[in-house]
Amino acid sequence: MGRLAVRRVVYSGDKYIFESPYLDDGLVIMEGINGHGKSTFMNLIYYGLGGRVKAFNKSDDGERNKHFEVCSDKNNYVELLIEINDSKYELTRYIGDNRIFVVGEDEEVLQTYVYRNQGDEDAIIFSDWILSKLSIEVFDIVQGTKNFKLNFTDLLRLIYHDQATEVDKIYKEADNSNFLSDSLEIRKAIFEVLLGKNYNEYYYTLGQYKLKLKELEKAQAIMDSYDDFLGEVLDYDLENVLHIHAMISENQEMVERVQLERNVAMCKESNADEVLQLINQQKAVLLSQQSELEHWERVKVLTAQSIDKIIYLIEEAEKELEEIEKIRLVNKTLKLFNPNTCPYCLREVERKAGKCICGSDVTEEQYEKFFYTDEEYLDILKVRKKAIQSMKELLDRKNERMKTVLSNIENFTNEIERIRLYIVELSKTVTSNYNSAYIRKLDERERELNARILELQQAEELSKKRDALVAEVTRLRGQVEKLKINVDGFLNSAKDDMLKKKNEFDEVYSIFMQRADAQCYSAYIGEDYLPHINMGQYRERSAAVPKRLMYFLTLLIESIRNDINFPRFLLIDTPNKEGIDKDNLIKNIALLAKADEYNNENARPYQIILTTGIDTYPEEFKPYVFYELDNDKYLLKENACEE
Repeated sequence: MGRLAVRRVVYSGDKYIFESPYLDDGLVIMEGINGHGKSTFMNLIYYGLGGRVKAFNKSDDGERNKHFEVCSDKNNYVELLIEINDSKYELTRYIGDNRIFVVGEDEEVLQTYVYRNQGDEDAIIFSDWILSKLSIEVFDIVQGTKNFKLNFTDLLRLIYHDQATEVDKIYKEADNSNFLSDSLEIRKAIFEVLLGKNYNEYYYTLGQYKLKLKELEKAQAIMDSYDDFLGEVLDYDLENVLHIHAMISENQEMVERVQLERNVAMCKESNADEVLQLINQQKAVLLSQQSELEHWERVKVLTAQSIDKIIYLIEEAEKELEEIEKIRLVNKTLKLFNPNTCPYCLREVERKAGKCICGSDVTEEQYEKFFYTDEEYLDILKVRKKAIQSMKELLDRKNERMKTVLSNIENFTNEIERIRLYIVELSKTVTSNYNSAYIRKLDERERELNARILELQQAEELSKKRDALVAEVTRLRGQVEKLKINVDGFLNSAKDDMLKKKNEFDEVYSIFMQRADAQCYSAYIGEDYLPHINMGQYRERSAAVPKRLMYFLTLLIESIRNDINFPRFLLIDTPNKEGIDKDNLIKNIALLAKADEYNNENARPYQIILTTGIDTYPEEFKPYVFYELDNDKYLLKENACEE
């Protein structure tokens, strides 16, 4: 797999400049007083590798922690000399620019872009370029409706041990931090791609599978919408293309036969007896059609009467229902009288059947409405409502019946008119040289056939479109099924490999944690690949410093021991946080040299760039210091060439 090293860091602007010496393999240290530029140095490297540094954003007026020298400078840029697998590249990125210019050993200039929203399919993305050089496959991560590519800066979250990240976290904060970028799935993907032998193939194939699945779902939705469209615009089931094409051919043959028959008829002299016989036949047909029309006209009248009657009954029933509701309310509220109580003196009276208390004629049914119990009223209302619903259903059936009747009347009326016109034409034919009525009938038949052919041709186009959609869905479904098989295969292989890598990681991490923290007796990573110390017991926050530092060191050592994607490169920015005392911090930093113990005969060279406080490292690390920032010595110096 690929290996990365930073050899030189340059900052140049109209006001300020900086140039580091050549940075060797192994551990290299920049020491300095806080606030003199150690973190700026790391930010320059991260920015030059395509990262987002808020302090360098000149246009963000809301950013309170802007780097004054960088943001006030003009024509300023970062230049990195990097080495990937023994090939050197010069990277140049202007502050505030989206482009990174890459110059290889062939001295050709390649223009790349940090962000993908260029609107240009031919634009080269820097992340894709550097990942390809590191032999890491670029793949898509799909979460719900969102999909994006895993970038180099995502992997740097476990390569760049920055100072800004909260001490109880492991992963560096994402450049665009949100619930998606910092989800468990993304963090696991970063770890698995960097350490897993087959996980890169798995995630690449998984991304292709999810993208193809989205294509399939979209194509299926289009096909379903097309079927709905056909159901709305057509009053019949659309046949397949082969059947429609056969019907078109059949109708075209019928047109040819009609044309041939018309040519023969025009050459044949008219026979008056035959025409008169045909007229009589058509008159008989006309009488039959008129009889049918009269029948349907009578049916129309009867149906209309039924509809009117049902509407009247529904209206009366609804009025009665409303009346019963009111009576129920009054009776429930007042409960003043019974059927034989005088409403004035409330004394019992003798009431004759069919008479009200006042003596007026009244039906017993109407009279008793006022004296049901509430439960009886509810039963009555239920029966009435059910009766109304039944009448409405009957009305719907009658209305459908009326539509059929009206359609039949229209068809018979049109047919009667056609026969009458035909009889008129036949009458003219008696005195003509040829049967003009028959010719007209053949012409009409040809028009009908051509209209049918046009309908079929339109249906054929619709059917072809449907077939194309079906073919696309079938093609995508086949691809999805194949990718799913590949995903499952890569996942099983990757899981076996990751289980071994996880056990190896636990072994190394536990050793380093026990050396770094005297109170640590247990250290391992869980299924989420995050560390668990002393079986989850509470520890002081200063204990989180070795937990994170040793985690990053273990990642590097695993890349030295195994052929994995981790680029054998670490950036560690001032790990002095949360009150850890200097002696313990130096003891932690001393463990960085243990990487050499795993590098047999220097077969897998690595690089650790560390920034730390003055003398905040073991004495034996003094030769590794490449730059000192103390007293009045700051990282960025004023440009002596500034006019």
